[in-house]
Amino acid sequence: MLLTVTFTLLLAALVVVLVVQWQRGRNPRAMSPGKASQYVQGTLTIVGVSDDQVDPQSATDKNGQRFYTITGTIVGPETNPTEVYGTLVLGPDDPWPQVGDDLPVIYKPQKAVTSWQFGVLPDPQPPAGPGGI
Repeated sequence: MLLTVTFTLLLAALVVVLVVQWQRGRNPRAMSPGKASQYVQGTLTIVGVSDDQVDPQSATDKNGQRFYTITGTIVGPETNPTEVYGTLVLGPDDPWPQVGDDLPVIYKPQKAVTSWQFGVLPDPQPPAGPGGI
């Protein structure tokens, strides 16, 4: 009996964790200033990209997004040039990525291979001073 109850509780906890992770992926939040301070801005220069489909509509998902596998080199502060690969998700009207294009990325210093993602760091908010608005 105790084994059944324990197994049921572990299974319920697993379901809760999976639902939370699924919701986090479907509802991305803006990066907090504390988390943003752990990242630096860099540039990914594309050196390889998967082929564009002959019929772009046949390569889209139900939301009209297209997925491309790209390889490139990240350059930026606090890292050596780093070769990476990943998936680029584009909307139906976004242009096909070309070799040589530069895309903005963010990454943790000295950990570009494992922590990079497409995007731009948010602008830092100036502290409210006594003469503020």
